[in-house]
Amino acid sequence: MLVANRFDEFIQLLTQLPPKTWIAVVTEEPEWKWMYPLSEVWKYGHFAVLFITLGLNDYQLKGKAEIAYWPKVVPLVPRQPDPTDPLNLIVNLEPFYSRERLQKDKLNRLHRFIESDLCHRIWASNPNFVASDFGQIWQALGRTMYQKPEMKTIAFAMKCLALSLLMFGETNFNFGAIPIPVDSRIRNVSKRLGLPSVDDATERNRWREVLNRIRIMNPEVTMVHLDSLLWQISPLSPKEMESHLIKLGAGDLASRISRLFNYVDF
Repeated sequence: MLVANRFDEFIQLLTQLPPKTWIAVVTEEPEWKWMYPLSEVWKYGHFAVLFITLGLNDYQLKGKAEIAYWPKVVPLVPRQPDPTDPLNLIVNLEPFYSRERLQKDKLNRLHRFIESDLCHRIWASNPNFVASDFGQIWQALGRTMYQKPEMKTIAFAMKCLALSLLMFGETNFNFGAIPIPVDSRIRNVSKRLGLPSVDDATERNRWREVLNRIRIMNPEVTMVHLDSLLWQISPLSPKEMESHLIKLGAGDLASRISRLFNYVDF
C-alpha cells in the first residue's frame, strides 16, 4: 500500500472511532490515572495549579513518563488536605526535581510558575473561569515561562489543564488553537506509517489536519484526545495495538488500524 494511501486510511479509520473510545483513551493516560484521586478531594484551582506545574516539567525524564515520572512525583504531594498556598508545592516538589535531569532548569521552571501572577489567578479560580479563559491562559502561560505558546512543554501543560477540567466535569472549553505536543512518540507514529521526517512545525500541522478531518465526523474530539491516542499506540506492536484498541472500545476497527503499522523500536 502506498504511504499516502496508508496514512489516508488511518485517518479514515480514526474518523469512525466511536465517542466512547475517545473518552476511554483519555482516562488511560498515566497523568489521568495518577492525578484523578487528587481531583476527588482538592479544590479545583489548587488541583489545576499542581497539574500544570507537573506538566511543565514532564520532559527529559530518566525513563518513560508512566514509570519514571507520574508514579514518583504525584505521591510526594499529600493527598489531604490540599495545600493552602501554592508555595507549599515548591517544598513538596523541590527534592524531586533537584535529583532529575536538567535539575537547574526544572527548579527554575517550578519557581517561575508557582511564584507567578498567573499561578495565583488559577489557584483562586473555578472550572468555569478556566474554561472560559482557556485561550488567554495558554498565551499567558507562554509569557510566564518565556516560551512560545506552541512549544511542546507549554502545549503539554495545557493538555494537563484540559484534563483537569474534564476531571471536574467541565467540557465547554476551546482547545482548538493549541497544537499537538511533538515528541518522540508522535514522531514514531508518523515513522511507522511511512511518513517522511519533518520539522516540528510541519509535524504539528500534519496532525492538526488529521484532527480537522476527525472533527467533521465527531466535533467533540480535541487535540487532547488525538494526542492521547497516538501517545498510547506509538510503542505497541500491531498485536498489542489491536488488544489496546479493543480495550478502548474500538471493536472491528482495532484490527484494521493495527494492520497499517510497521513495528519500529524507538
